Amino acid sequence: MIALPSHPVDQSLPPVALVHGWGSSYDRTWRGTGLERGLLAQGRTVIPVALPGHSPAVTSARPEDYADIADQLWHTLQHHGCLDAVGFSLGGKLLLRLAAEHPTHFRRLVIAGVGENLFSVENGEVVSTALFHGVPQGAPHGLRQVVEEALASGNDLRAMAAVICRPPRTFDKALLARITAEVLMIAGENDNIARSPDAVTRLLPNGRQILIPGLGHVETPALRDVQECALTFLSS
Repeated sequence: MIALPSHPVDQSLPPVALVHGWGSSYDRTWRGTGLERGLLAQGRTVIPVALPGHSPAVTSARPEDYADIADQLWHTLQHHGCLDAVGFSLGGKLLLRLAAEHPTHFRRLVIAGVGENLFSVENGEVVSTALFHGVPQGAPHGLRQVVEEALASGNDLRAMAAVICRPPRTFDKALLARITAEVLMIAGENDNIARSPDAVTRLLPNGRQILIPGLGHVETPALRDVQECALTFLSS
């Protein structure tokens, strides 16, 4: 667990788990951001999450070792009781699955950089090949950004490749109806990886969404507007 500055804790609201996306880390995505600082200033307990394959604790290079990656994340979160959580990209997908499987454990979720891609299998082989051999000419800009972020993260490349190439597990749309938490979906208008969040939001019992003009994928969690929307939603 990553140490955070000590602040007086507000016991009236649940802890907040901040979950990064594939190829990044807590430090690169959330450390020192307006969201983290704002939550701490409000007295919220912040749970810094490192996804399996993205920290020295779990660095297997075997894709099958990440087949149950959502369960591995649940092992980290289950001891904290009822939670609020913010997840970006892969982190957001995993949080939606956990909120469906363990609905009483989540109060509010902010899911950023997730849309129609929730229901599709990740193109792991393409990403993994680009990670080790470079992004081919003519590849989508979003792929180039994702690979550049992964290379800059300092994480073990073999472990990250194993995560993105893990055995596929599709997300059944019917699962979304089980989520009792209030969910705010945030996506960029130019996010060609997540694509539109409409299909997800419509199926959530307590879902709403914000679509931000001109925003792509990788830059989503760093945008001040995204962080302020998340902070306001979680503080209600």
